[in-house]
Amino acid sequence: MIDCRFIYQAKLAKPLNFLLYLSILLQSFLSSIQGEPNRKAIQKPNTAPLNPSDSMKLINLPEGFSLELVASEPQISEPVALTWDGNGKMYVVEMRGYMQSIDGSGAKDPVGRVSLFEDTNGDGHFDKHSVFLDGLVEPRAVLYIGNGLLVGEPSDLWYCRDTDGDGKSDTKDKVYDQFSLRESNVEHKANGLILGIDNWVYVSQHGRRYQFQGGEFRHEKVPRVGQWGLARNDEGRFLFSSNSVPAMGLFIPPEYLVSGKNKGPEKLITGAVLKSGNYNEVWPSMKTTDLQSGVGASRTSDGTLRSFTAACGQSFFRADGLGEDVNGDYFICEPVGRLVRRSKVKYLDSGHLELLNPYEDSIGEFITSNDGNFRPVNTYTGPDGCLYVVDMYRGIIQEKSFMTPYLKQEILKSKYDKNIGRGRIYRIKRDDFSPGKKPDLLDAAPEDLVTYLKHSNGWWRDMAQSIIVNRRLFKLVPLLNKIVMNDSDPLARLHALWTLRGLSKLEKKVASAALKDADERIVSASLHAINWSPSEYPHIENIINEASPIVIAHIILAVGQNKSQENDRLILKCISRFPMNERVLRSVLAVTSKEHLKSYRDKIISNPVFQGDTKTTKAGEWLKRWDTFCLNE
Repeated sequence: MIDCRFIYQAKLAKPLNFLLYLSILLQSFLSSIQGEPNRKAIQKPNTAPLNPSDSMKLINLPEGFSLELVASEPQISEPVALTWDGNGKMYVVEMRGYMQSIDGSGAKDPVGRVSLFEDTNGDGHFDKHSVFLDGLVEPRAVLYIGNGLLVGEPSDLWYCRDTDGDGKSDTKDKVYDQFSLRESNVEHKANGLILGIDNWVYVSQHGRRYQFQGGEFRHEKVPRVGQWGLARNDEGRFLFSSNSVPAMGLFIPPEYLVSGKNKGPEKLITGAVLKSGNYNEVWPSMKTTDLQSGVGASRTSDGTLRSFTAACGQSFFRADGLGEDVNGDYFICEPVGRLVRRSKVKYLDSGHLELLNPYEDSIGEFITSNDGNFRPVNTYTGPDGCLYVVDMYRGIIQEKSFMTPYLKQEILKSKYDKNIGRGRIYRIKRDDFSPGKKPDLLDAAPEDLVTYLKHSNGWWRDMAQSIIVNRRLFKLVPLLNKIVMNDSDPLARLHALWTLRGLSKLEKKVASAALKDADERIVSASLHAINWSPSEYPHIENIINEASPIVIAHIILAVGQNKSQENDRLILKCISRFPMNERVLRSVLAVTSKEHLKSYRDKIISNPVFQGDTKTTKAGEWLKRWDTFCLNE
């Protein structure tokens, strides 16, 4: 049934918003004729603040999973992000000035901070709390790297260190002073610091990446992507989100989109994510009234939020604490819906990542809550192999700039504005899982760090690589070479290759050997990590005939960085292998000038794949795709 209340609201809307309302109305109708998971939404959810134990009773998990409280008020308030150092100390960013009243007063007060939590006896629980850094205005990002913390406090990015071991920052050095515009909307500022497998630090809502070298940071331009959060998988690919879009991605590594010769329209560069079923629909366990756009954004059947409206805090789970079947899954928060989505990920030859909600036909979502104050905003893979969820636990989750009259009315009615100054961090694990040992990577012998490159937990692999690179442990180069050449674990080979690259010790003979690896992730990394000169193209040409589409795309990107007559020949040969593959076409677009694109088109027409006949269905389809996709004509 179509909601008549929504029709009334649409009539009152401004003309510029009318199409948006019509879109929402259409979604409502389509939802009404589609099947729904087997669930029953609570019509009178809790709205009053609860203590952690009572709130946890209202959080729903699939059978076989359990929830543990890691931290809560009064130790933390308004948590939004966290990180761990190499010994498992946890640092939590608290945006304590965020929406402390319905009009957002005091948002610019320097009350934000970074808290430090320590497990002093190794029992898996954080028993010691202190304040690492305070006096911050709207901090929202943190990452441990080198021997300190990167802290995002727009408009500045800081590097902070504890030099005397007292748990407090003694230094605060400015890395970059245009991290975001200080006066811009809080929801549109840089956040989500994350370390890439390529040794660069990437950021959401920010057009730069950062690298720590010799105790200093350098930075360079990359495309500006995402809104809140950034996720990275084992091979180094990123996913990001933006409000109603829970997952977006790039087909090719971001640096190629800046240094490339053409780059092309943005719409041809992004769009790497496909969704199966009704992926964009969400399935809260409670009626949702505090919606920015009004009740028209909820289902008429049970009043629950219909689709993503505040997607954020995404991550790839890269450990074993939730079971082997969850390793590699994509998680994303929806704080308006009071839920966390789990997604299965399928990697296609086209370069797309296909996402599926495994609970779409059963319980709906991985995590839901009947507590209206449950506000998950971030997810992480922890050192112990468990999934960590940051819950701001508050009533208002909408910044003042987007506070509509309807939303304000609903907030006041439910007294959500009274719940401030709280926050929780949860740990989720499989019931039969025993968390791993407390990490000690900062004190580990260099040779032990190398062994951690093949750890089952991606956090350990990343941290070991980062420590080796940032401490410049050149004596490990022979061991790293041996891993790349001979180790049976493909992820160990991948991390060892990028560690060598981070040390500037990746030799061409090692990279050339990696081109013959049976795993396309290692082959692609060897093409990506080395600047291949035309004299070395024979190593690359030898693999073209047997290469997968993903490897072919990386070959195009690698040779496309040079100016040589050999470039055209190799790129044409690569296109001929997979002339209709989307990732291949996008890679060509990223590194090729428009003039050369036209040249490639004319030369490909005579390719044997078309038998020289441009009038065949296959050839015609290809030509049309080339003209519209690459030439944008």
